[in-house]
Amino acid sequence: MQRRDFIRSAGLLSGGLVLSINASSNGITVGKPAPGAAAPGILGDFIKINNQGDVLYQFVKHEMGQGVSTAMAQILAEELCADWEKVTIDFPRADMKRYQNDKNGGHDTGGSCTIIYQWDLLRNAGAAAREMLIAAAAKQWKTQAENCYAENGFVLRKGSSKKLSFGELASAASEEAVPTEVKLKEPDKYQLIGKPKTAKLIPGIVTGEIKYSLDVKVPGMLYALIARCPVFKGKLKNFDATEAMKVPGAKKVFNTKPIAGLQMNAPFMPYDIREGVAVVADSFWAAKQMQAKLVIEWDDGINGNLSSEDFEKMAWKKATHRTDPTGYTGDENAVSNLGHIRKTLRASYVYPQQLHSCMEPLNCTAHVGENDCKIWIGSQAPHLIDNEIRRVFGFASDQIKINLFPSGGGFGRRYYPDMALEAAFISKEAGHVPVKMVWTREDDHQCNLGHLYQHMEYQAALDKENNLYAWYEKEIRTYTWAAKYTDPKLPSTAYDIPNVRYDFEDMIDEELVHSSAWRGVDGHGRFYGECFIDEIAAELKKDPLEFRLSLLKGGRDVFVGDAEPVHGSRILNVLKLAAEKAKWDEKLKPGQGKGIAVCPYGNNYCAVIADVTMQDQKLTIKKITIAVDCGRVINPSGVENQLIGGIVWSLTALYYGGLPIKNGRAVHTNFHENKLLRMYECPPMEVHFVATKEDKPGGVGEISSPLGVPAVLNAIYAASGKRIRKIPLALHDITSS
Repeated sequence: MQRRDFIRSAGLLSGGLVLSINASSNGITVGKPAPGAAAPGILGDFIKINNQGDVLYQFVKHEMGQGVSTAMAQILAEELCADWEKVTIDFPRADMKRYQNDKNGGHDTGGSCTIIYQWDLLRNAGAAAREMLIAAAAKQWKTQAENCYAENGFVLRKGSSKKLSFGELASAASEEAVPTEVKLKEPDKYQLIGKPKTAKLIPGIVTGEIKYSLDVKVPGMLYALIARCPVFKGKLKNFDATEAMKVPGAKKVFNTKPIAGLQMNAPFMPYDIREGVAVVADSFWAAKQMQAKLVIEWDDGINGNLSSEDFEKMAWKKATHRTDPTGYTGDENAVSNLGHIRKTLRASYVYPQQLHSCMEPLNCTAHVGENDCKIWIGSQAPHLIDNEIRRVFGFASDQIKINLFPSGGGFGRRYYPDMALEAAFISKEAGHVPVKMVWTREDDHQCNLGHLYQHMEYQAALDKENNLYAWYEKEIRTYTWAAKYTDPKLPSTAYDIPNVRYDFEDMIDEELVHSSAWRGVDGHGRFYGECFIDEIAAELKKDPLEFRLSLLKGGRDVFVGDAEPVHGSRILNVLKLAAEKAKWDEKLKPGQGKGIAVCPYGNNYCAVIADVTMQDQKLTIKKITIAVDCGRVINPSGVENQLIGGIVWSLTALYYGGLPIKNGRAVHTNFHENKLLRMYECPPMEVHFVATKEDKPGGVGEISSPLGVPAVLNAIYAASGKRIRKIPLALHDITSS
């Protein structure tokens, strides 16, 4: 059933059950919507059950291919006891007034937090609707609610053959009081949670029925592109649009200086808008021709003389000295205690910047009127768009309407509001007309934000008994939310090392591309520590797995900085399961090797083992084995897809990644240069779940992507004796076979 058909038949104004759910600062609330809120044009996060028994879940987070909408619908439908085949997912308009006080991030989708934050909310909402349906049936049968139960879209009376469908009860249930307390299901009664389910949106994606913001068409809409400064922090000197305005369909040309620059006052997520020239036309093709015909003179600034090599020299210079530690345990100078240690090991690792490479290019449609602003976009954080539209253009929240769509990939890039600000500005300057602003592939590759750069310095001190006595780690990074928040404190590890010191320096002022999050956020470089653990094991002539197990004495739990405790027992479990499934102990032939990497992310734990062969500088990844403890698993197939997808991105970075800069400009112009992992290069992968006592679910969108690189690098060393400390592999003349 399509959305508009559902709304037409739902009887929302004349019948059916409609509930709103919210997680305010006072806790989870479930209630009936305010008068008028059920009108088709004002959709919020409601459960809607129509008189035919169809259940509509209004999904207020961001679906960018991770399948989270299906998992959240499973949680809701589980407590509701709905017929899964009758559950439909829809994407409502973002209601900022309703969500601005949401302690769980409102519409925010990022950091693998969506399921974590929504778990209790959705269960309580589904249970409340279920009890209202049961109460309505009990009244009709003139019995107590305790004598009835819900199952698969029906309410049944115990000890009889009587049953009523949700559709038959929906109108009567809407008259019942919303329960203030509900009884939730025990896990052994789950029918949907923990069961693999195909993503609900797939049929609509395949047929084209699911619409993205790139599909938006608004009456009278024009099209816009921006020729942005190719150098980060560069300026627009002047431009000539004479030839551009000769293109048939050309409407307007103007600069974007009024909204350009580093937006350091933005709440939580500072971002960059490069200076440029906007072209507006009656079609995308006309706009693209206009963009190509612009004659522009740029002031490159200091970055115009710099390349990736210059930037890396700056990073190496920072690496040669120590700063005050941002965190330590034990003796902060233990690694230099020459009277106690026998040997010191050192290593430097580099993780370069990466492009997000979303399949759906960044885009936004905006219509800025005199007294209102309408936005059509796929966004991970519409509340940031709302904040910035208010800050930059002076609108009040009730004047801003944000229509949310799923997107063809986000990977952290769609957390930032810059594309909405650009589109809104163009709409205003073009005469308050609706405008669709699109980034071309070339714009994406040459002018976009990039995933952060990390240079890691490691030192390990072995005492006279060959015990790992001290660990020193220094991180040089281009991304810390622009240092608005505290720097990271310590490595996320449960390894039993008596003395650990962590130093941190940012390179925000020196970066050549504005940095942003990617899948794994800032974990990629930090988990090079798993490679250094292997280096220590090699020095001690110990098996890498056994060495890790020896450092997890008793599976101790430790606190790392301000983060949650790291549970050594859970790390032990994922290590052991991965090793068992990957047949770690099997005898290998020359040229074969296995490598392991393990990490916590939030309250989740993952281990990855890579099985490779190396021959004549050619790498074959025979198999990737993944073990995960992510708490309560909602949709096993969805989790499996997320973990495998994370490894695919990791292997892309391993083989081809990087964002090389020359004279301030990105070298890669499109996918022919910025290669992504192809299907024939993707190794077989297996995902295994650790049996866990955790009742609540964790997030899995980030956890595997930082582990593919260290696992494969460790396997390459095991197979060839070649130690690699900087990716991509092309730098070392290693190719995929």
